[in-house]
Amino acid sequence: MLVRYKKNKKPACYDSDVLVTTGPIPAAERPKGPFKSCGNCPYPSHGFICYSSEGDCLRTDMQKINKKANTKQKPI
Repeated sequence: MLVRYKKNKKPACYDSDVLVTTGPIPAAERPKGPFKSCGNCPYPSHGFICYSSEGDCLRTDMQKINKKANTKQKPI
């Protein structure tokens, strides 16, 4: 079936019979990062590399951001 939609305000379409969808990746096959904290990380199967060579990862970055936001909200 041909599905029509707008992309960047221009008409576009795709054939929905050709698209293949898959379900979630089983836990045993999910990618794991190289750090100890990667064991129970909620981010490893989002489709991008979530860690850098410096030792930081998306999880630790999010924890730092949330910690900064929480300290700013508390009145002194």
